[in-house]
Amino acid sequence: MSEIVTKECQTQAGKMVYNIFMGRKKEVVILYIHGLGPITSRYKEGFARQFKELFLSEYSIILPNLIGYGDSAKPGQLDFYTMENQSQYIYNLLNIENVRNVVVMATSMGGPIAVSLIEKIKNEKNSKISIKGLIYLEGNLDIKDAFFSSKIAKYSFEQFKEQFDSWVDNQIEKWKSTYLEEYRSMGPYSIWGSAYDLVKLSKSDQLFPRLQQLIDFPVYFFFGEKNKGRYTSETLVKNANFPVKYISNSGHLMRIENPEEYWKIIKKILKSLHL
Repeated sequence: MSEIVTKECQTQAGKMVYNIFMGRKKEVVILYIHGLGPITSRYKEGFARQFKELFLSEYSIILPNLIGYGDSAKPGQLDFYTMENQSQYIYNLLNIENVRNVVVMATSMGGPIAVSLIEKIKNEKNSKISIKGLIYLEGNLDIKDAFFSSKIAKYSFEQFKEQFDSWVDNQIEKWKSTYLEEYRSMGPYSIWGSAYDLVKLSKSDQLFPRLQQLIDFPVYFFFGEKNKGRYTSETLVKNANFPVKYISNSGHLMRIENPEEYWKIIKKILKSLHL
């Protein structure tokens, strides 16, 4: 198997680092948009290991590190962290890589970014990109689902900055996970800026209606079985008769907690799309 390689491109916010693997099926690319969490060195290695062990190497994938995350730029200006602008950076990236057909996989905060991205692809007059499918992984759709980001955005930036180190310590203790130490290297603005815009957008109650207007392609909504009944977005999509998938023995981190079942269902979907 070829390696997942790291590349970078320039945006108005600074450099955007991304990982890319071109499998045998190069005509369609999977775009994975992460959420509001630290992107560690294990991010790329985790995907590489799963691709190798779970026989996914026939597929091509792009893994952007959003602005403020991983090795991407971390500017101290709110506008750079809006879901709208994050989607613009990714749209430009897809054009740089000459992507023509894409399946979008968006998790958590990545969901609203995906909505904006799909709008750009469909509304851009000269866009050459075609959406082949959307896999929405507990992506935000309304304010009641914005548990984590709401706790951050209730503070002003100065307030959050002042308590930032103790906030990171509390996250590590709460989740018993030392990888959350990576929050510290991200800095307070990356986290607060993302949360602020995510909450503002979620409060608008426009995310799901916007998404519904865009859908002329297959879409699947995923939830961890441990979170069944927790998210109001689950009720929204069920009432709209969209396909809902549950990953057993997992919560929000489906790809990490149960990668075998997660990718098995993903592969089945990709094959149903004739990819």
